[in-house]
Amino acid sequence: MTEPYALLDPQTLNQFENQSGRTPSWCNMGWWENTKSFSAAAEALSKKLLGLAKEGGYQGGGRVLDVGHGAGESLLLHLSQVTPPNHLHGLTSLASDTAKAKALVGNFYPNSSTHLDFFTFSAQFRPGKDIGHPLDPNGGYLKEHIHQQVSDRMLYDDKHTGRCIYNADPEHIKKSPYNLVYILDSIYHYPPSLMMFLDSLRPILSPSGLVVYTDLLPPQNISSLVARVLSYLFAVPLPNLIERPASIEEYRATLEKHGWKNVVVEDWSDNIWAGFSTHLKQSGGAWPLVGSVVRRAEKGGWRFIGVRVEHQEDVSDTP
Repeated sequence: MTEPYALLDPQTLNQFENQSGRTPSWCNMGWWENTKSFSAAAEALSKKLLGLAKEGGYQGGGRVLDVGHGAGESLLLHLSQVTPPNHLHGLTSLASDTAKAKALVGNFYPNSSTHLDFFTFSAQFRPGKDIGHPLDPNGGYLKEHIHQQVSDRMLYDDKHTGRCIYNADPEHIKKSPYNLVYILDSIYHYPPSLMMFLDSLRPILSPSGLVVYTDLLPPQNISSLVARVLSYLFAVPLPNLIERPASIEEYRATLEKHGWKNVVVEDWSDNIWAGFSTHLKQSGGAWPLVGSVVRRAEKGGWRFIGVRVEHQEDVSDTP
């Protein structure tokens, strides 16, 4: 199935910025507080999520994995911090997004001291197939350095899937844990289910490493038929629609039951749905129809939540 974001042109939602002299490529629902600009709202949501990580003890630096970064706007956010990551890895399923993100980061931070690596894979790691995937619990990260002094060379190119990794050699193959995994407005797309995907992050996290993400919590009374239609139309695994907690409190308890500690689940709906749907209704093309769907979701009890969990290391995490 085609990735839903591959069918969207975020440029139609973003606005030209005089300060930067460009039109950003944000593609999230936005944090609509004191703004009517999609670009500003989308950037605010990315900052809100990073702020949630900082509230949990992330102080910058270290190793960060940004999953589903799209065209790379959130990567600029990480690099703009007072203490940027020492290592920043980007994972996206679209080769076109990898190329855009490389160009964007290279343009704004051509001499960054941060080691930047890009991976073009689906978020779910498939053992024996996804060579070099950053979620491989056994390591084997094949890095793609974008420092200008290193010339690109293709190591692996699967034309069917679009996977590509550059500038990899044996000295770059190693396992290093992440201090932060950052997932903005995309985790509900990842198979096989939310909890199983989160479990797959444990082996790649450092002790007390954090995961922050935004998620959609469907209403408890969603019908099986509606869930199946939404699953098909928006490439959301069915378990992420029907096998969900009934409340935010139950959501938190489920994460704790799965072994995550210092769990924080916040309802951000009030600053998401109304502003997002209003903006879509005022946009061109088919966006007004999408805006009506978003408004209906809000009235139907869907919630947009921000989540932070902390890794609790145990013997089972050791490869």
